Amino acid sequence: MFALFGTSASYFARFIYRYWVHKDMDQMLIYKAGGCALLIMTLSAIGALLF
Repeated sequence: MFALFGTSASYFARFIYRYWVHKDMDQMLIYKAGGCALLIMTLSAIGALLF
């Protein structure tokens, strides 16, 4: 799960960098970061139900 936090932060940081430096908005990076966030929430909910 901690790897998903890092991956999500990496995608978000890439989005911010591309937006500020290149003035380009790559929506796929936001979708990937959101997907990681959804996986984190799903795994957290499953973990809370099991323990």
